[in-house]
Order: sequence, then structure tokens, then C-alpha cells
Amino acid sequence: MSDPQPKPWTGVQVYTMATICLLLGVAVGYLIHSPSLASSGAPVAMVAPQPAASGMPNASDLKRMADKQVAPLLAELQTHPNDANVLEQIGRAYMAAQQYRDARQYLEQAAAQKANPDVLNELAFVDYSMGNVDQAIETLNRALKIAPGNPKLLFNLGMFQWHGKSDPKAAIAAWERFVKANPNDPKRAEAEQLIAQAKQHLNIPPGTKTEKPAL
Repeated sequence: MSDPQPKPWTGVQVYTMATICLLLGVAVGYLIHSPSLASSGAPVAMVAPQPAASGMPNASDLKRMADKQVAPLLAELQTHPNDANVLEQIGRAYMAAQQYRDARQYLEQAAAQKANPDVLNELAFVDYSMGNVDQAIETLNRALKIAPGNPKLLFNLGMFQWHGKSDPKAAIAAWERFVKANPNDPKRAEAEQLIAQAKQHLNIPPGTKTEKPAL
């Protein structure tokens, strides 16, 4: 039996809190917190989208909600097209509503204006959610050149290598950097547990059936 995945950390932008928190799936890391939660320091879970429960908003509903929220920001963007802060807000709103293509468009523009590790981390999450694992890893490595010890970047890099690439060696390297750079981080114990699991897969070809904890 495989070990349970890391538990999701709750927290999304206020306008989708009541709906999206009910759609949270399996966490695969953690994400820089949304602007509305910045003061609390509570990071948003990185999740795999799940089918909407009966009576809950579907993808079209969430898209409409996001479009309504970003409308004034889009108007502001017409006057200030290169405002990285506005671009980030639009991208994060779409990301919270799981509208990843729209989110990617604006987060990528924001990152082009200002190479912010937080934004690059979110852009990597969006790419990973869309199945662009190599691009997500490349973006995290780009962010790590700016902030080499950033715990969120390193933890997520390990998760992408582990779940996205089935590369335990690369995952271990990322998590060991995480532990070394952030010995007091609250996710240290989780990272150490993941390292121990990944080490059991070092000599096992990806896809091989095994009793060891699953990738």
C-alpha cells in the first residue's frame, strides 16, 4: 500500500474560498500564498482538480466568477499594460479558479516584467497543472537562480521531479537542498520522510511494480 500524499493546505482567494476548498484534491507540494492571504502567511495547496460535487460550480461557473473579478483589473491594464502587480493579480485570480491557460498568460507577462520568485513559483504550478512538467521544472530552476534557498521553490521542485518525472535522484537532491537551507521550516519533517521514500526507489526503473512506497 502506498503512503498517503502530503495533506493539502487550505487557503485560496476569498472570492472562491467557499467553492474551491470543496474541490481540493491530492496535494503535490505547496504554493506561495495568494495576495489576500499574504498577511496570514498561509500557503495555498497545489492540487489536482477534481470533478465538481452535485450543486457545486463547474468549470464554466468558475470561469465566469474569475472573469467578473478581473474585469476592473483588465480595465486598469489598458492604461498600464506593463504593470507587473496588476498582471500578477489577474493571473492569480484565474489560477484560483483553475483557469490555467488564462492564468499562465498573465503570470508569464508578469514574470517578464519582473522576475519575482513568487510569481515564477505560481507559473510553474500552472504549467505543472497543465501537464507541462519539463517547463514547470525549468521555471522553478529559473526562480532558484534568484532565490537559491527559497523553501517553496525547493520543495515543489522535489515534488515535480518525484511525481512528474519519476526521478527520485533529482527529487532527493531538491529536498536535501530544502532541508539544508531551511532547517526550521515546518515542512522539514515531511521533506525528510519524502527523502526516505525516494531513496527506496533509486535502483528501481520507473514503472516497475514494487511493494515500496509509490512515486
